[in-house]
Amino acid sequence: MMRRGGSRSPLVLDTTELRWFVPGSLPADIGSWFTGSTGVLEERIDTYLLDGRGGIGVKRRFRQTVELKVRQSLEGRIEFGDGLAGSLEVWRRWSPAEVLVEHSAGERWVDVHKSVVKRRFLPDGTEVAFSPVLEATGAGCDVEVARITVDDDHWWTFAFAAFGPPATRREAVLASWQALVTAAPCPEPFEPRTARAMGYPEWLNGLQLNLETVASPSGLD
Repeated sequence: MMRRGGSRSPLVLDTTELRWFVPGSLPADIGSWFTGSTGVLEERIDTYLLDGRGGIGVKRRFRQTVELKVRQSLEGRIEFGDGLAGSLEVWRRWSPAEVLVEHSAGERWVDVHKSVVKRRFLPDGTEVAFSPVLEATGAGCDVEVARITVDDDHWWTFAFAAFGPPATRREAVLASWQALVTAAPCPEPFEPRTARAMGYPEWLNGLQLNLETVASPSGLD
């Protein structure tokens, strides 16, 4: 997957993440509960490479910037109650990653339409204004709820992404969840019988996609 050449050096970000996917449309009460008065909305289309690997993800954010994510390790299981649980995953992301990703003929890509609401918490659970720049806080946890559509199929996802010193990330995930449910109790459990904890690469590889919707994005070698 390594590629020579290129003029832009990628920025590297390490995160500890936990994400669930739930089939169907996002329930309105859960969307309202999470968004509150502080959630920041972003609408975008990301185009993902389908190559059968659950621990490596290549995508074009907004169909443009190539990003590479590689799962570094699986951490211990974490429990939130009401059946909501999963194993933390440590990921490393390179962006932009054109200099690292090598393309080949016959690749399959798919568009994922996203409507993402994000909030940010410090390691102690204090909420701060969300910003795409991490340097302002240094350590913390981003939490998101997103409506997603792929191949005309509707899903929603709920996720934590903790950043900063590795020793602070697990507690940052727990503290951000506690801050959310303390401020306003969640209206319903997150369908633990149908929610599945995994990253985007593993989720996409498990879908039965209509090949007519899969195509190589423009701008690839």
